[in-house]
Amino acid sequence: MSLYKQLWVAIALLLAVVFTINVWVTTISARDYLNQQLSMKNADNASALALSLSQQGADEVLLELTLAAQFDTGFYEHIELTDPQGNSAILRVDERPARGAPDWFVRLFPIKAEPGVASVQAGWTQAGTLTLRSHSRFAYGELWRGSIRQAGIFLLAAVLAGLIGARALKGILRPLNAVVRQADALRARRFITIPEPATLEFKQLVRAMNGMSTHVKGVLDQEAQRLERWQREAQIDPVTGLTQREPYLQKLAALLESREAESSGSLVLLRIGRLAQLNSDYGRKAIDEILCDIGDKLIRFLAPNSGWAGGRLNGSDIALVAPGEFEAEALARDVLELINRVFSEHQLDHECSTPGSATIYQPGDTVAQLLTRLDTALTTAQEGEHATLVYCAPEEPFAQPTQQRAEHWQSVLEHALQSDQLGLAHFPVLDHQGDLIHFESPVTLPEGANRLPAAQFLPWIHRLKLEGELDKAVVTMALARATEQSQPVAVNLSAAALYDKRFPGWLDKQLEQNKEAATLLWLELTEDSVFRHLAAFKQLCTVVQPRGVTVGIKHAGHRLAELGRLHDVGLDYLKIDASFVRDITGNNNSQTLLSAFCTLGHAIGVRVIAEGVHSDAQWTTLRQLGMDGATGPGIRLTE
Repeated sequence: MSLYKQLWVAIALLLAVVFTINVWVTTISARDYLNQQLSMKNADNASALALSLSQQGADEVLLELTLAAQFDTGFYEHIELTDPQGNSAILRVDERPARGAPDWFVRLFPIKAEPGVASVQAGWTQAGTLTLRSHSRFAYGELWRGSIRQAGIFLLAAVLAGLIGARALKGILRPLNAVVRQADALRARRFITIPEPATLEFKQLVRAMNGMSTHVKGVLDQEAQRLERWQREAQIDPVTGLTQREPYLQKLAALLESREAESSGSLVLLRIGRLAQLNSDYGRKAIDEILCDIGDKLIRFLAPNSGWAGGRLNGSDIALVAPGEFEAEALARDVLELINRVFSEHQLDHECSTPGSATIYQPGDTVAQLLTRLDTALTTAQEGEHATLVYCAPEEPFAQPTQQRAEHWQSVLEHALQSDQLGLAHFPVLDHQGDLIHFESPVTLPEGANRLPAAQFLPWIHRLKLEGELDKAVVTMALARATEQSQPVAVNLSAAALYDKRFPGWLDKQLEQNKEAATLLWLELTEDSVFRHLAAFKQLCTVVQPRGVTVGIKHAGHRLAELGRLHDVGLDYLKIDASFVRDITGNNNSQTLLSAFCTLGHAIGVRVIAEGVHSDAQWTTLRQLGMDGATGPGIRLTE
């Protein structure tokens, strides 16, 4: 029973007790008063009647006629005249029960008034003794009516007080409702704070819960910043702020192996010419300041674009990767202009040259192939008197955005969306015991007898602005698959699911219509999309989580410093980006980072899953580090 109902029951019982005691005391008082008044009336009536009989000379006939007439009025219960020897001479008794009140009321509040007694004289001689008692039925009737009136007034007052009290009670308990919501949020791993109410007891409780939420948020912020500092020390070039060679190449390899849109894009390699000579002529400290300025401007240039990253491969080589971008030559020219502007600001533009090469990467490429392609083109760019930019096209440039290809893909994709031709692939995500956590289900597109993986057509989905329609399609397919197979299905949502204000309402209707399947649906978005649209992500979580949907973030680990912002989301799981997993068996730095990441995730009740696991050795190491699950080419579901 809720506290609200318990309080009402307690109030009702209290009012019942007060009503009972009040009626009891008041009725007893009224009964005693009536007893006193009846006793006085009996005495007065007996004296008056005895005086009247004495004036009649105590004639026996007149005495009997007078007493009979008086008794017949109906106001008396007992009239008796006894002679001087105590013998009853005349007796009149009304034995009818009191009709003015219920029998139980009469038994509960008996009225026992003292009878009136007076002497009847015959001259100077006593003729007898008169005993008279008025009938109590009138007193019972008045006592009963008074009790009824009192009960009615009390009940009316109780109803009015109840109406007023209901509003007052809602106001008093309103802070408790907020406390309950906060407790539910904490249970769902959303560490929120609420204003402290005025009620002292509630204030103490809210203060304690707010303190816990603030402490958790502080710990999360502190640990996230510590992890981010450690990651910078281990993976970031201290001069430029760009990623060091090995972590950068791991990220590039993870992109190439991805089953999503980031498996294709642009790659740029730039070389700062005569770097050793510049260090010799101007000093390393001065040149490092210029390199720091270049790195800072490159980071600012890359930041607005999801997934774009830069790395310093060696002293003079800087590489940029831009998933989803296919104007590689234009991208390289923008970056070269930025670098040349920095040298110009430092008045060294006449002393240095920056040759560059650019290409498109796509599914099936390897890191070695891409670097070889870029190095060959860079050698060509360095030839001659002036540095140039060389673009080297891939052998099969499937993704180059020509007008003809754009029209083709738009026709194909719109037809697939309208005719429900899209499908879902299924890759298992397993826990420590090899049990299924869920199926990771990227979308596929039919092509003849085969199906194209998402990496082949998602770049066109993004370029043609069809992400919203695709999100709706994959959710619909996932709910249908969950209904058919009763197995958890995880699908990816694009950033459009966050910035499209109509999508949460559409999704809520779908979940309402598929309540059982909703509990088997897992929704995940990229880390970059979540932090770019965090308010919208929180709103989406408030819509789907009450329906039983599980929500997670994929490709996590690149924005560690911002993890503290997730304290009030109620996140269910994190999928660590494959770039952190590739060399996990032999890289102590990566092991330390992932171990701390797992500890942090478990501290806030979040499940941590590794992406891109290729071998049993990797999975064994990841389990030892604290990973709750894994997915990738090396993860297989056994029957």
